[in-house]
Amino acid sequence: MPHSLAATYKLLAKMRIPTLLILISITLSSCYSYKIYPKEYRGYSYNGPKRRAIVINPELSKEYEVFKLSGIFDLTSDSLDKTDLKIKLHPIKRPFTDNGAIVITFITVGQFPTLFADRYLYNFDEIQSEDTIHRKLELHIATRYWFWDLFVFHKNFNEKAGQTLLANYYHTF
Repeated sequence: MPHSLAATYKLLAKMRIPTLLILISITLSSCYSYKIYPKEYRGYSYNGPKRRAIVINPELSKEYEVFKLSGIFDLTSDSLDKTDLKIKLHPIKRPFTDNGAIVITFITVGQFPTLFADRYLYNFDEIQSEDTIHRKLELHIATRYWFWDLFVFHKNFNEKAGQTLLANYYHTF
């Protein structure tokens, strides 16, 4: 019996470092938050009149959720509605970004914040009668990795993207 107990202790000693690395990775993977850039867009709100529109391809669920949360238009899902403005969404594109700086966060166990300035290309068409206007907007949403963001609970990318889309739309067009 003492032999198996000693073998167990040896096994636990060997697994200490991999277990610690796994625990650190799990902890750091939840230490993130999203930041909208430019900063003026963070608190932007539009109080003017909104046009009524219908999205013709809501099956692009992520794009539709972002568009709905933006509040640019008063959206309806009723196909019998006499709305003459139709929105056709296109998939969000994300150009390549180098995330090599995450190594700093792992080395410092999350005590040094790392910011990744990501760009997302959001496209949609506004179709009214015979006219189609293609809208192309660039959303700047940075992801910050920091240990103290473990305690931040508003980590919804779609909300941040919707806020950025709203501000960008009314500043651009």
